[in-house]
Amino acid sequence: MKTKLAHFFASALVGIAAASCAKQKPTTVKAGDLDVQVAIDPDPPTIGENRLRISIRETSGKPVDGAQFAFEYDMAAMGAMPEMKGGGDVKDEGGGRYIVTYPLSMQGDWHLALGVDAPGHPHASIRLKVSPPRKGLVLEGQGSPQATTTSKAIEVSAERQQLIGVTFGSVEERPLIVSLRAAGRVAVDERKLADVTLKYEAYVEKLFVGETGKAVKEGQPLLRVYSPDLLAAEEELLTARKAGAVAQITSAAERRLAYWGVTREQIADLERRTKADGRVTIFAPASGIVLDKPVVEGAHVMPGTNLYRIGNLGSVWVQAAIYERDVPFVSLGQPAKVSVPSLAGEPSDARVAFVAPTLDEKTRTLEARLELINPKLLLKPGMFADVIFEAPLGVRLSVPDSALLMSGQHRYAFVDRGEGKLEPVEVEVGAMAGEYDEVKSGLAKGNRVATGATFLLSSEAKLRDVLPRWRSP
Repeated sequence: MKTKLAHFFASALVGIAAASCAKQKPTTVKAGDLDVQVAIDPDPPTIGENRLRISIRETSGKPVDGAQFAFEYDMAAMGAMPEMKGGGDVKDEGGGRYIVTYPLSMQGDWHLALGVDAPGHPHASIRLKVSPPRKGLVLEGQGSPQATTTSKAIEVSAERQQLIGVTFGSVEERPLIVSLRAAGRVAVDERKLADVTLKYEAYVEKLFVGETGKAVKEGQPLLRVYSPDLLAAEEELLTARKAGAVAQITSAAERRLAYWGVTREQIADLERRTKADGRVTIFAPASGIVLDKPVVEGAHVMPGTNLYRIGNLGSVWVQAAIYERDVPFVSLGQPAKVSVPSLAGEPSDARVAFVAPTLDEKTRTLEARLELINPKLLLKPGMFADVIFEAPLGVRLSVPDSALLMSGQHRYAFVDRGEGKLEPVEVEVGAMAGEYDEVKSGLAKGNRVATGATFLLSSEAKLRDVLPRWRSP
């Protein structure tokens, strides 16, 4: 009888040991639009190495491969003991199966946070609690294991959402256009500048155009000068003509006068007069406005001295200063709108004709040059202008700008997780295109985000301490 009882208890102990060593039955979690099965191994968890066995499938039952995980375990601070936390190693076994290996250093309540990013699916997060030496796991913040796992979500009922004015928008791929504003300044078209200079020493006898800002036409007399050098050259030509010198000598004398800017008509008039006087009238080389006139009557001028500068203002440049951060969005040939605050009227259409190859180190801006037609001469050099550039970025994943809230260097949005749950998610943005901002990370296509009453939601989230914990900038 004793032998039979001994065999019975031995068999019972073996059965209990075998049951305790068996793997935990997976718990199914509805994470976004994915079915996630989670099991802990061993069960109960032990001090040392532990594993989470994860299986991810679509609602159709198709395994999801290529998922990326963010895993963290932590135990809250207790008394003098500081908070303990760490990460884990993820292994992809294929067929939608993954293993996360992590260590636990002591018994007690450990919180496991698992973020899942699967290709073509919105971000999902799961938060669990394991408590070695107790068996099993607990889904935190869940009424049922089939509920969506949003550990950091706040709950706002549909009635309260309507009461406080919560509205929603969606994260979609949209064509984005970046609108940039830059300060500009009207300038003279340098290609339409003309300087009046002499190639010989002379004295100014008479000014026919004696003031800056006066309009002149091409061929209009500007001034008359007397030059001993010019007198000698004229006498040389006349002497050669009278002496019947060979054509080579007379041609050389004529070329010398022509190189000095004496016109053919003036040379012919000299030969008709047959008398040199060393005086010549200088004509305007182009039509435009006298922008500079340093010369006065009686002045002694040397070769190369600038007498007049004439500029044609029928077309002008607008020099726009592009901030360093906006430089990638400005390119040659890009259309722009130019308006001058001092002039009423619609903005003028222009195109970028030049982009400077270097940045101004003092102002940290880049110069972009635009060309404008100025038929009525209303645009004056030196005027300030406002320049607006529009840069198409193509189709990009974007979120309504009103959905983003600032927190220091970071931005976050409230994502609708269903059943009145709104989860604050950190968002990395790219280009900011007016009503929509490009999404680099944090949100997925199809996410529904709060766009109205976000300040109230932010206050609620701060009260409940569920805002994302930002990393250092």
